[in-house]
Amino acid sequence: MYPIAQFINAALDANPAVCSPLPYREHLPRTNILEGDKDYRIVMDLPGVRNEDLDISVEDTTLTVKAERNLEAPEGYASRRSELTGKISWRRSFDLGAAIDAEKIGAKLEQGILTVTLPKSEKTMPRRIAVQ
Repeated sequence: MYPIAQFINAALDANPAVCSPLPYREHLPRTNILEGDKDYRIVMDLPGVRNEDLDISVEDTTLTVKAERNLEAPEGYASRRSELTGKISWRRSFDLGAAIDAEKIGAKLEQGILTVTLPKSEKTMPRRIAVQ
């Protein structure tokens, strides 16, 4: 083992609170918001989250995404340093306004990336006016 690794391990062993997570943490997931001609897309990084661990809801004009992940050490192993294990919760809300057709919102979770598609309301889409 390299001397620096021995030094870091000794420091962490002496003070395990430095590297131990809280038993329950809530985070804001990293998010991109994209705009297309006909919709908006919210793309969120939710590593390790399964479909059944997601709760996506719309109330009035607010979209809320909640997710939880609970990673425990595999059977037969004890967690020596816990940076990834334990319960982690994500929560993020977005104000949609009147520009979104809330009835047509869709969501897809693939490889830890959640994509929420928010179709623009027909009322807010640009349109041509025929001149007679």
